[in-house]
Amino acid sequence: MTQRLALFAFLLTASPMLMAHAGHDHGHWSASLIHLLWALPVIVAGAIAFWGLRRIRHQKHHQQGE
Repeated sequence: MTQRLALFAFLLTASPMLMAHAGHDHGHWSASLIHLLWALPVIVAGAIAFWGLRRIRHQKHHQQGE
């Protein structure tokens, strides 16, 4: 269920043909690249948080085994 919800949210936010103001041209050849570069810091922050939490959980798991 959570994976479906995450996929649905991603597909909604990743759509290049969203309604926008007239000067916001999603049909231009560089629009996808510009939007990717805008979203990239969010993706990187999410990845850092994921690996940080994973590392903490891994360390706690090994400490319990000692």
